[in-house]
Amino acid sequence: MATYVENHNGCTGDVVPPISLFNPYRLNTNNWVQTMIDLEAKYAVLVAKHTCGFLMAPTNVTFPLSPSGRIVPYNYTVDYSPVKGVNILDEFIKSCNKRQIRPGFYYSIVSNNYLNVKQGLVQNDTLKVGQLNITQQTYDNIVVQQLRELWKNYGKLEEIWFDGGYTAELHDLIAAMVSELQPDSIIFGGYGVTRNPIRWIGNELGHAPDPNWSTGLVNGGDPNSPIFSPAECDTTLQQFDRWFWGPHVLLRSLKELIDVYHRSVGHNCMLMLDLTPDRTGLIPPAYALRYKELGDFIRSCYGTSIVPILRNSSADGRIHIQLFDSPVTIDRSVIQEDQTLGQVIRAYTIDVKLADSFDKNQWIYMAAGTSIGNKKIDLWEAGSQLITAVRLNITEAVDTPMLKSFTVHLCP
Repeated sequence: MATYVENHNGCTGDVVPPISLFNPYRLNTNNWVQTMIDLEAKYAVLVAKHTCGFLMAPTNVTFPLSPSGRIVPYNYTVDYSPVKGVNILDEFIKSCNKRQIRPGFYYSIVSNNYLNVKQGLVQNDTLKVGQLNITQQTYDNIVVQQLRELWKNYGKLEEIWFDGGYTAELHDLIAAMVSELQPDSIIFGGYGVTRNPIRWIGNELGHAPDPNWSTGLVNGGDPNSPIFSPAECDTTLQQFDRWFWGPHVLLRSLKELIDVYHRSVGHNCMLMLDLTPDRTGLIPPAYALRYKELGDFIRSCYGTSIVPILRNSSADGRIHIQLFDSPVTIDRSVIQEDQTLGQVIRAYTIDVKLADSFDKNQWIYMAAGTSIGNKKIDLWEAGSQLITAVRLNITEAVDTPMLKSFTVHLCP
């Protein structure tokens, strides 16, 4: 699971003075990272530049205005705000590294309202207050220079987020820079410019379909596609698809967030949950509490599994049996496929031996599915069961199936 950290700078698509960015005396990326740890997040993506064009770090980029040719600095950044002298990206990276959270950056290429850019193209219309007039070539040069700064100055990035992708004209330049500067980063919307692409799930609810395959570029994936591009489910803590912090915004309930977890992580999708500081530069206490509540649920439910006395697997990797030394109560199972050589499992079933069954050797059906991938969580429709054994049957695979793990749980 990951978090998506948004800067609150009035970045709503309008060019505005970033006077409300943060209280410079309370900015504390350690506060953000502690919330991530409470949530059980493993990596975090910080919005370096959203669609309005405001950049969360100093930049050396300069460019010519059109038609005068006068050279000006890219001055819609933190260095022209109340937090001048503070490199928020650097603070974020250091805080993440200190607590073993793997960092990444979001950068919008196709939108920049400061420079009057929509869908990657400089618009030929009347400028609004605060907008600057430039040529398309100038904008493309700005993008390349800023991406080089972001990818070169902050070490290895776990994930790079392209919201809306990139233009065809920039494809080759971006692909070359990825190969040079961040060859191991996974890239959201990065098919064609990296060997590590991931795809959007198709909604911002945190819901992946079942099945959800690790291959293919369509929603839900395609088991027959040769393109390995797992899905990421991005969604919000706040209700009504509200991403940026705002006063008096309602939070989604813990019950709903648990459902999101099962329908994303449990459906072979990486959950990217937004994390939005308020105008103090800190995570609001009510928000921090809700993140921790979700993290507490994940730890209590899936932090440990019910350990069998004996595990037995068939030589062909298709049958996996766990025996317990005394009856145990179980209500769900978790399967993880080893996808080092690709996703190969196509179908499976899970059955159990019931402790109170007349026939102690009879296997009783509990669950079935198709795609497993990184993780498949099955909540047993029959509810909690008192069992003595559980069996995973790989009923269809295109190659020898390999598992990372198969565990069973009883959740509160």
